[in-house]
Amino acid sequence: DIDDTIKHTDVASRRSLLANTFLHEFRSIDGMSNLYRQWADQGAVFHYVSSSPWQLFDPLSELCETAGFPCGTMHLRMFRLRDHMLRRMLLIRRKGKGAVIRSLFRSFPNRRFVLVGDSGERDPEIYATLARKFPQQIERILIRQLPFRKLDGERMLRLLRRVPTDRWQLFHDPSEIPSDSVAIDSAVPRVLV
Repeated sequence: DIDDTIKHTDVASRRSLLANTFLHEFRSIDGMSNLYRQWADQGAVFHYVSSSPWQLFDPLSELCETAGFPCGTMHLRMFRLRDHMLRRMLLIRRKGKGAVIRSLFRSFPNRRFVLVGDSGERDPEIYATLARKFPQQIERILIRQLPFRKLDGERMLRLLRRVPTDRWQLFHDPSEIPSDSVAIDSAVPRVLV
C-alpha cells in the first residue's frame, strides 16, 4: 500500500486527501523507508500497490526515490480524465487492490508475501480475504494503526475469525516491527506488497 502506509495522505478527510495528492509536496511516513531498506538488505523484493491513479506515477516514484524506499514495481489504478476524475477517485479507492495482489500471487506462486497496509480504509479486510484464499503465500500482514480509524473492537474480531492471530501485527510506528520480522529464507523468496 502507499497512501497512509508509506505516504502521508489522510484519506479520512476528502479535503486533506485532495490537498495531499494535488497541492502539497508528497511526504513519506517517518521510519518506513528505513524499515523497507532493512528488509531489502535481507533479500525482500517489493511491489507497491495503490488505488492512486497512474497519472501520479512520476511523483510517487520520486517520493520513493528521495525518501530512500527500495525499488520495486508500482501498480496504480488505470484512470481516465473522462471518468469524472475527482468523483470517481473518491468512490473507487482501493476497489481494485485485491485483484492486483491476486494477480501477483498467481504470477509468483512459489513466493511468500508480506502485506503492509493501514487501518484507514479497507486494507485489513482485503488482506484477510486474500489470506483465506492464499494462506500458503501470505507470511504476515502488517497494519499501520491510524488514529481516525483504528483496527479494534468488532472490526478486529471479524478479521481474526478468518486469519490466525500470529499472521497479524498492528503498529503505530515502524520501530515496533522487528527488522527481522520478514527474515528471508533463500529457498522461499519474500515479497513485500
